[in-house]
Amino acid sequence: MKTTDARTVALWMMTAAVALMLTACGRNDSGLYEVNGRLTHQGEPIHSMLIYFVPEDTANHPESYAITDEQGRFEMKVVSTPGVAPGKHSVYVQDPKAVQGGKTSTASSYQAVLKKYGSEETSPLTMEVDQDLPDLELKLD
Repeated sequence: MKTTDARTVALWMMTAAVALMLTACGRNDSGLYEVNGRLTHQGEPIHSMLIYFVPEDTANHPESYAITDEQGRFEMKVVSTPGVAPGKHSVYVQDPKAVQGGKTSTASSYQAVLKKYGSEETSPLTMEVDQDLPDLELKLD
């Protein structure tokens, strides 16, 4: 009977922790801004690219990410909640295949984007998010 009680307490604690994480990520009335758009290089869409928005205030705001589709379209989110925290962000990209140890694309435009914007430390792109951006075009030229 004590085992059952311990399991019940553990389950309750796990449920509470998940609920707290979802609340911290802003699941209900999140305070996040909608940021959707298209990633391009020299006017052409860049597909299969990870995009990161890293807030200046990482102690109080979460990082957002997205992966572009075949048309370069993306929807930024925090874990599974759509949006980006308010404030100034560093923006950088990565190749999702390379992140997982796979082979990266050899396309020159893909490599050019990674060379310039492929690191949080070296990417020159910053963005202030203080409103919804439902049709943002990120031009990484």
